[in-house]
Amino acid sequence: MADREVSVLVVGGGLNGLASALFLSQQGVDVHLVERNDKTAQLLRAAGVSARTMELFHSVGLEPEIRERGLRLIPGEHWTEPHSPVDLLPRAILGAKRLSDIGNGRAFVMEEGTVEVADASPMEPAWCGQDRLEPMMIREAVQRGARIEFGTEMVSYEQDADGVTAVVRTLATGAEQRIRARYLIAADGVTSPIRESLGITRSGNGTIGHVLSILFEADLDSVVEGRRFLIAYLLNEAAGLLHRFDETRWVFGLFFDPERHAEAETSKDKALELLRTALGEPDLPIDIQLVNRWRLAHDVADTYRSGRIFLVGDACHVHPPAGGYGANSGMQDAHNLAWKLAAVLRGWAGESLLDSYEQERHPVGKATADQAWIRQTTRSEGDGGHPDLRNSTVISTGYRYPEGAFVGEKGGEALETELRIDGRPGLRVPHVWLEREGAKVSTVELATDTFVLLAAPDGASWADAATAAAGALGIPLSAYRIGTDLADAEGRFLQVTGLTPQGALLVRPDGFVAWRSPGAAGDPRVLLQDVLEQITARA
Repeated sequence: MADREVSVLVVGGGLNGLASALFLSQQGVDVHLVERNDKTAQLLRAAGVSARTMELFHSVGLEPEIRERGLRLIPGEHWTEPHSPVDLLPRAILGAKRLSDIGNGRAFVMEEGTVEVADASPMEPAWCGQDRLEPMMIREAVQRGARIEFGTEMVSYEQDADGVTAVVRTLATGAEQRIRARYLIAADGVTSPIRESLGITRSGNGTIGHVLSILFEADLDSVVEGRRFLIAYLLNEAAGLLHRFDETRWVFGLFFDPERHAEAETSKDKALELLRTALGEPDLPIDIQLVNRWRLAHDVADTYRSGRIFLVGDACHVHPPAGGYGANSGMQDAHNLAWKLAAVLRGWAGESLLDSYEQERHPVGKATADQAWIRQTTRSEGDGGHPDLRNSTVISTGYRYPEGAFVGEKGGEALETELRIDGRPGLRVPHVWLEREGAKVSTVELATDTFVLLAAPDGASWADAATAAAGALGIPLSAYRIGTDLADAEGRFLQVTGLTPQGALLVRPDGFVAWRSPGAAGDPRVLLQDVLEQITARA
């Protein structure tokens, strides 16, 4: 007999595991997370939070705090401005032989980006390190009922037709307990013992190299004369990549040979020597805070699911950090899976809805990994004009599910050549500012834990039919009529969504379009009941 029963057990307490616990608890699912490390953020590699991920954090109330505690991203061309405020971070990627080249104007621009996503998202991206972000996520998940235990490892597990039985051990005491869960989420990282035990294979370009990451504190601003930048490639005998982690700390990463470099050579003393060479500042005071070794690779799991066990984040896709897509993609995995698990556990969706997790996230994960690979290799080779390169907003927000839990035209590429968030099923709902009870609200903010039916101004029958159909099926749904329940002051809704005044859009609890009718139809209730049954695998 189990000591504890829970709906979902999450193994791994990094960003992806914590996102799983947070988004499941947001949906009212009881969740238990175990993490063998005794504290958060052992690897400080992730700091960039995309606009899409900020949408997800906004839905759980964390977005204002993340902005307050992080740095503010601004357009890349501002990197040339000296003595800028330390909390500003221009989206500029620079190349230089030494750090002082940035201060004396000898650096060259490898890439400049903007933060203008106003037409694509109600949110702007943010820059907030894991060591600040993860405690916020833990606090919010626990407040919603999640149980999170650090210093606890999973010793073993057994899967059967009805669930998973796991034995977990508290490392400080050696005490063990048996946990019975309906489902298990493997968020146990790149090496993922759970994935390996399941025999899940991976495909990709494999190991690119091994990286040494050095977290340090130093007054680099005096060298660059207060110029801010996102990343600088320092191209010398200790070549590597430098980026600001927060107001006072920096991260420097460089390739190294693990066979040629003994463990002693990756100590803090060796790291200090490497840093001084790379920066070109032999006398600069530097405080080394953390030195990590990790494998740079490009691999995607061939399946994201084995029975009642699901892979998320690094456990199912790992790729170079170029573009900053890794943690964001993993947290979006967790969000996609959370509402589906909640729907099945509550009984208003069929078990096969869970198949759509892999159908949707695998193509996106592979395409995203490939884009990171292209960015990594083209930057290394000095060629930024790769024909398959996609716009960052397409990758982070404008991706489309070729197959999955939606009704409408399927197929095509996960990442299209141009940004088109236009109301097609399989895309995140187009962002349009509306007004509800005198307050500004985006269409993206309307669907967080229920389905949402957005009826065009003359589509009242759609709203009534959706409410009736969802009620008959026990599916949570909110219906709004544009022009009545929600004001469209800018008059953009119909144009952006591809609807006529008689049309309607059905949005899933994760904000993705599930179905669209450009105009009127025969019997709206019969049609919508059939659509909802198909989407929730009840048909």
